[in-house]
Amino acid sequence: MRLTIPQPQLLKTLQIVERAVNDRSTLPILTNVLLETSETELTLTATDLDVGIRCRFPLTPPIERGAVALPARKLTTIIRELPEDMVVLEAKKNHTATISCGSSHFRVPGLPPEDFPALPPTLQEEPIRTSQATLKALVAKTAHAMSMEETRFILNGALIATQKNQLVVVATDGRRLAIASGELSAQAKRPLQAVVPAKTVRELGRLLQDDEEEVAIVPLKDNQLTFQFGGVTIITRLIEGQFPAYEKVIPPPTKTTFSCDRQQLISALRRTSLMTTASSQAVIFELSANRLVVSKEAPELGSAREELGAAYAGDPMAAAFNPEFWLDALKAIESSEVTVELSGPDKPAVIRQPGFTYLVLPMKVS
Repeated sequence: MRLTIPQPQLLKTLQIVERAVNDRSTLPILTNVLLETSETELTLTATDLDVGIRCRFPLTPPIERGAVALPARKLTTIIRELPEDMVVLEAKKNHTATISCGSSHFRVPGLPPEDFPALPPTLQEEPIRTSQATLKALVAKTAHAMSMEETRFILNGALIATQKNQLVVVATDGRRLAIASGELSAQAKRPLQAVVPAKTVRELGRLLQDDEEEVAIVPLKDNQLTFQFGGVTIITRLIEGQFPAYEKVIPPPTKTTFSCDRQQLISALRRTSLMTTASSQAVIFELSANRLVVSKEAPELGSAREELGAAYAGDPMAAAFNPEFWLDALKAIESSEVTVELSGPDKPAVIRQPGFTYLVLPMKVS
């Protein structure tokens, strides 16, 4: 195996696939990236057995066909430090690779490519298609609500489902709920309902481009799912179990609402949250005629108070919330103004926008 490739191109691809590498694995092969050449392209693959990432891109002949598994982190570090010039990578029969670029020369021992786990074939069913921009936006609006706790494993990811001609992404940690929907390129021939692990969701948010190029979503055997876009393929195991019936917890619309400038509310929450602690996270929302006050008092730190103009005509009301839950949602939407439904201090606050619903539960303050 021998190939010549520009350093920036090789580095970019290595940085994509190495995110699937598990450095703590007890299987040495899983700390490696598999490089395979055909007559026209180079394929790089990495996996931790739960998530696999494969990248393909064309090369200019002549290319010697072959394969080698090389330490992913070490290889990426070497390529990163090379000058932006042509890199010559050659794999020997003893699974050792030589890397040359300008006056730099490296020798890196690898492992037999046949030891690398085989990823499943990806085109088993008719794919579900949407644009990269659509899926990227759905992930951005919901990923922050995924649970990080291990007590309810089914919440450590996001539900991806089809509803007629819509793709829906849902995430919740039990204290907040984010639902986003976008158009499919064509109505799905088969329904999809899959809980995708948080690691895969975050990688999608990182790798998807904000353009109209399509992403194909294909269910696989053995409870797996694949996402294909550009030259990238992500294959992931799914979380087994029943995702909560999220539709049942969304309250019907209420006329008790307040509206304010989104960016002003973000700034007020950021400043007020400076007075929160791990044991006292709640900030107070106080509503009165055309006014919203966001405040926090912490005996050990002091206090903070922010007053904003708000369109509100109901009775005076106060409710406590985790400010981080609000900041995550407000940063994910784009409108200059935000309208929030809040019918009582012990009721959930709800943001409803076209293609996006966000619910956050209030906190109890002693």
